[in-house]
Amino acid sequence: MKMLIKPLSLAFFIAANAFALHVNAAEENVQFRDPPRWGVPDRTPQQHFATMKKENTNAYAQAMNDCRAMRGREAMDCKREARANFDRDMQRAREMTMGGRH
Repeated sequence: MKMLIKPLSLAFFIAANAFALHVNAAEENVQFRDPPRWGVPDRTPQQHFATMKKENTNAYAQAMNDCRAMRGREAMDCKREARANFDRDMQRAREMTMGGRH
């Protein structure tokens, strides 16, 4: 009987800790909020294009940063793919904002 209590109490302890971690992770940190300007929608195609350009540029910078951790051919291929993705995304941004469509 004594040996059965230890595994049961250990299982209960693990389950309780897992639940506590889940509850902690679910709490929202309200100390950091998005700036109010982020909630303002783009009203013109030029504003929409500028927003898309910022997003594409930041994604490209992140991809290039990830590529820097690689070496040799892998790094070259990664950088080439990052540039191709950026060029494709910018072309798509131009197409979406031409003529007032977006």
